[in-house]
Amino acid sequence: MIPVDRGSEPPVLAGIRQGALEGLRGLGRVPVSDDIKGYRVVSDDLWRAQHYKCCYCELKIPSSYNDVEHYRPKGRAERQPGSRDTHGYWWLAFHWENLLFACPLCNRSGKNDLFPLRAGSEPLEPEQLPLKREHPLLLDPAGILNPAQHIQFVPAAFQPRARVRHWWARPRDGSLYGSWTIRVCNLNHSNLLELRGDHVENFVRPLADELREALREQDEKEIRGSLQRVRALLLPTSMFALLSYDALRTLLPSMLMRVRGLRWPEPAEIPLPL
Repeated sequence: MIPVDRGSEPPVLAGIRQGALEGLRGLGRVPVSDDIKGYRVVSDDLWRAQHYKCCYCELKIPSSYNDVEHYRPKGRAERQPGSRDTHGYWWLAFHWENLLFACPLCNRSGKNDLFPLRAGSEPLEPEQLPLKREHPLLLDPAGILNPAQHIQFVPAAFQPRARVRHWWARPRDGSLYGSWTIRVCNLNHSNLLELRGDHVENFVRPLADELREALREQDEKEIRGSLQRVRALLLPTSMFALLSYDALRTLLPSMLMRVRGLRWPEPAEIPLPL
């Protein structure tokens, strides 16, 4: 999970928002999920803005398999432990700042209507825009917190003596936001564990080995070329950029880098700029 820049709102969304909200207000009751339609018109815009990746797990998938994800759930919101209120944020269902592209695994099998708040938070009332009194525990990929500072990936086996190792999502430095986001989005789903392990073995480890050898041989040309290829794994366009970052730091320790006057970026610097 890395920061997302969704860009400017597509004009088509602004064109349908007023009419859609007027229709929901005229229902004479609290809107439910099935009442809220039309926001999918920006699905491809979100897909492209996020470099074809799920905003939570960073898996690249075709747009036809996407969910237009509402960071604040539209029809019903489960806010515990901070609140027992369950009304959805239907009035934000067509706001660009509340929309993201997510894969079905993270959105339907994971997050769905979960939106945990910190204890003492005051849930938004209908028609309110986000206020500082509401404190979500779920990281917003397009928010002010860099997810890379709150989530990390560490290798571990399912069982102590097992050979097969997987890269598990864990809260970085004990982050409360990281812990809740991993839980809510099910970032340690068995499918994701396998896909992350495959990514490390087939893309990250070969480049780490290549760079390690270049550093040992003190081959400046090879070092520069290897670093360029390694950096490409950490770009926002790359699948599993944050996983690649943590795997590289594990497979190629900082000490070996510092011998050559090099350093890995800090978590706050991930992803690398294009």
